[in-house]
Formats: sequence, C-alpha cells, structure tokens
Amino acid sequence: MDASLAHREQAAQLTIGPGRWQRTLSQVVLTLLFLVAGIVFLIPFYWMILSSIRSPERIFADAGSLFPSEVTFVSYENLFSELAFEQWYLNSIIIAFGFAILAVTLCTLAAYPLARFNFPFRNVIFITILASQMLPFHMLLIPLFMMMVNFKMIDTYIGVILPLAAHPFGLFYMRQYMLSLSSDILDAARVDGASEYQLFLQVVLPLVRPAIGTLFILFSLEGWNDLLWPLIVMRTEEKYTLAVGIAGLVGLYRQRWDLIMAGAFLATFPIIILFLFMQKQFIAGISSLGSGVEK
Repeated sequence: MDASLAHREQAAQLTIGPGRWQRTLSQVVLTLLFLVAGIVFLIPFYWMILSSIRSPERIFADAGSLFPSEVTFVSYENLFSELAFEQWYLNSIIIAFGFAILAVTLCTLAAYPLARFNFPFRNVIFITILASQMLPFHMLLIPLFMMMVNFKMIDTYIGVILPLAAHPFGLFYMRQYMLSLSSDILDAARVDGASEYQLFLQVVLPLVRPAIGTLFILFSLEGWNDLLWPLIVMRTEEKYTLAVGIAGLVGLYRQRWDLIMAGAFLATFPIIILFLFMQKQFIAGISSLGSGVEK
C-alpha cells in the first residue's frame, strides 16, 4: 500500500511539475522584460543627470560615457545666478497646486449631483460636458485670452489657473467613482437624519478619498508641465513657470544645454515627492474605479 501511495505521489509530482516550471519561467521572463523596460525609460533621466554635472563643453563630448570624467556643479550655479530660477519654481508650485486644488474641488462638487441625484436632463448635461472634451484647446486660446484681457487677469496666477479648472475628465472620473458607491450606505445615513450637506461631507468625501488623491496627482502633473497657456498669459519674466522659463533657453541659434539639463532635473523633484507621499491613494483610486453602474 505504501508503494502504491508513493507511486501516486510521484505521478502527481510529474503531472504538476511542468506547469509549475512554466509559471516560474513566465514570471522570470516577465520580470526581465519589465526590468529592461525600466532601464530603457531611465536612460534619458540618467543622461539628464550626467549632463547637469558635466561642464558645458563636455556634455556632448562625453555623451557616450556612462560616467562623468569630472563632476562639477557650475550648471546649477549658473542656473541660479543668471536666471530667476527660484521665482520660476515658486510660480510653478503656486500654479500647479492651486490648479489641482481648485479643479479637484469643482469636479467633486459637480460630480455628486450628477451621480446621486435624479433631475431632468441630468444625462444631457453630463454628455454635453463630456462633448466639450472633444474640442481642441487651441480652438479656445483666443476666446480665453480675450476673456482674461477683459477681466484684467493677464500676467496673474489666477489668469492661468481659473480657465483650466473646469476639467471634463475630472468630472467624468469622479462621477464614475461616485456611481460605484453603495446606495445602502447613503440611505442609512439619510435614515439616521443626515442632511445632504452632512452626507456629502461626512460620508461621500471619505469614501472617494482615493479618487481625490488620484485626481490631485494628475492635475498637479498637468499644471506643472503646462507650457502653452502660461506662455500666453504670463508677460513678464518674473511670472514665468519652470516650463516656460526652461523652454526659453532653447534659442534659434544657441541652446544652453547645461542650464536646460540642470533646470529639468530640479523640476522633477516636486512631482516625484508628491507621488511618493500619495502613491497608495493613487493606486487605490486607479484600481478601485467603479464601472459606472449605480448600485
């Protein structure tokens, strides 16, 4: 009997073994592919760091080298001495996070009635808002610019932030997330005597916190990288954002690659820090997005 049992175990191992090896091999291959892809994506970032700590005349002379022949921080010294880089940095922080806060607030407030209230033309309003996303932003540049001129918002922070704060994608994302919330929780809060304001502030907002974190990161990144609209609105160099200021270093006949690489490297820090602090909410907001089917 023992021999029969041992024979069965050996047969089971032979049957299961190849499947396990195949799964292990596929995991190893996928890991290697992801590792190679990660290295490929990091190459431009690594080259940017190397170029920023090389002397200007050695940036392209040593372009094929993986390590700098000598380390110098003259590019960073010139960046702060020749340009208003600190002010550009401050302008970018104010605009990026001001835009993110205002856009997330508006999208959350607008998404709640569109997701949880039944009123006439609700779907028509929602579809109309989504349809506005199909309009290229370049079509709106002149009308928006004329509005900013009439409102005397040219060369101001609010002139950059306000026209972009009404974000159709943010409204769509937040509405879909709110549609996935269980109606039983909201009904129970109403039975307990909660008003709609209390329901929104004390029940809905804590439940959609991952979506708020996700939108905040996306909007911060959008405001931080935006070039076209700040370039049009901001007229003085002291009001430039990092994107506008660094882009201005690319001239028709000369490019200051040393300053460009140093400025681009320093410009990546706030978004990286923001993502590190909010990555759990970002991942939760992406992975738990509802299907849009009301429960």
